[in-house]
Amino acid sequence: MRKGVPRDPEIADLFYKDDPEELFIGLHEIGHGSFGAVYFATNAHTNEVVAIKKMSYSGKQAHEKWQDILKEVKFLQQLRHPNTIEYKGCYLKEHTAWFIRNHFRKWRSLPLLTVPCRG
Repeated sequence: MRKGVPRDPEIADLFYKDDPEELFIGLHEIGHGSFGAVYFATNAHTNEVVAIKKMSYSGKQAHEKWQDILKEVKFLQQLRHPNTIEYKGCYLKEHTAWFIRNHFRKWRSLPLLTVPCRG
């Protein structure tokens, strides 16, 4: 089993098993904050441009960070609406969660609104 993949099968099923560093190429940071950093990249297999949010779950408050990641994955898996950016899945690599979504280039003309979410 690759390092960083949860042993609990119910939790492991929330995440793709592939190595995200091999799958996504050309990462360019487009923003960052207390949650982590956001990048755009290309899926090496499909050539699709995606947005990637990386969230670390190591260091101080690692357990709380991990719980936040689990909540976000479960929420994003259920989210289906034409006005949201499509969730593609989540990968784990060395205590960092990689949240993959459609890149929002087609939404550029819309104002960007970020609302903090606490469960």
